[in-house]
Amino acid sequence: MNLEKMSTLNIFLRISQWIKSEINALPLYLLLASSPLPPLTTINKLKEMKIIDFLDGIDIISSLGKECNVYSKRFKKVLNAAFKAHISGSRELLLQYFNQELKEVETSLELADYNISQIYQFVSVFTTLMPSIIASVLFFTNAQFAIVSLLIFSALSIPAGLLGLTIYPIEMHMPLREKKNLLLLLFPFFSFFILQYYKIDKPFLTSLSFTFPLSILMFFEQKRLCNILNEALELVRKASACPLNLFKCLEIDNPDYLLCGKWYGIAKASTTALYLLALYSGSNIREYVNKLEMFLSRYVETFKKLRSKTLVMLVYAFLEAIVVAVIYGILITTLEYFASLQHIGYAGVFIPSKDLVMEVEKALDIVLGLNAISLSISTATCREGNPLYSPLYLPYLSSLILIGYKFAVVITPGLLGVSL
Repeated sequence: MNLEKMSTLNIFLRISQWIKSEINALPLYLLLASSPLPPLTTINKLKEMKIIDFLDGIDIISSLGKECNVYSKRFKKVLNAAFKAHISGSRELLLQYFNQELKEVETSLELADYNISQIYQFVSVFTTLMPSIIASVLFFTNAQFAIVSLLIFSALSIPAGLLGLTIYPIEMHMPLREKKNLLLLLFPFFSFFILQYYKIDKPFLTSLSFTFPLSILMFFEQKRLCNILNEALELVRKASACPLNLFKCLEIDNPDYLLCGKWYGIAKASTTALYLLALYSGSNIREYVNKLEMFLSRYVETFKKLRSKTLVMLVYAFLEAIVVAVIYGILITTLEYFASLQHIGYAGVFIPSKDLVMEVEKALDIVLGLNAISLSISTATCREGNPLYSPLYLPYLSSLILIGYKFAVVITPGLLGVSL
């Protein structure tokens, strides 16, 4: 049993190490290309500073095909380039690889619109397409199976929403720093039981709108992360304008500010590079700082374009929320109408009863809630590259679905020309 636990733990550690290495591949390229120290010396220094503490040892670089299996392919490529650049004494290989990596990110940006539309279509298969087909047929042949099918498809829509991670560059993902804020998810959890106790309609779907306080906190955290990236670029530009006394030009009292915990990703790599340049560069400091500014400016521009392009996913999510709400609103109203008619037997055709309609309504609460969660996850993975940001969108999508559903229930009898 202990061996099994150790084996499972080892697998999780290897996965964690792989993810860390993949995230740090591009930042490490930036550091190696702009550091005044030789590549392997830079890596050793970064290990001492605990910036790449997940790297086992500098001597492992010469045996990339063996002990380095825990690292991602991109990270091993960085280590290989660092080793070759160190031996040759030229940084050209590092510069070429960094440009190549950044171009790949920029190319993926050009395909962002297409990829996002594909993800939206795939998610809609589970939220609208298959459920609408099921609802139009199975509720009049096998109603219980129809309810189970709706629940299954709505549950499958959640992992489908994670597909956004496949199109979002991992080094550009937005980390969730204040994870303690996730404790606010207890608020909708307890509100669900309160709403259910007072017999409020759609308690699960309604309780999701109580994530609004968490959404506000995440919005401000997102803004802080964007400001951190802009601040790093501003520091690099100050350094390039006056590189004689770097710390003085940056107008910071404590040099350790460049290494503090507020920085992340490429921003952290840039400020660390400035720190190394201030300590170890000589007369050629301007050359290194100019390269750093060029690289970081390209990255920030690409990041802003990515944020702009992925905004369309938010639009898709809101449209899908409206469609989902209207479909299920029409469905429940139609079932209520048939349940109000006299039951006449037809071969193979089942006329739903009022008890069944009530059962469907209860199931729809879960279905609509899961769809709201799915759309929130797909939006967060496409916009932030991090599903933990899904509560940022959840209260708005769940509220829109609830309002759209209620609206559809009210207007459908008039559209069908019936009275209930």
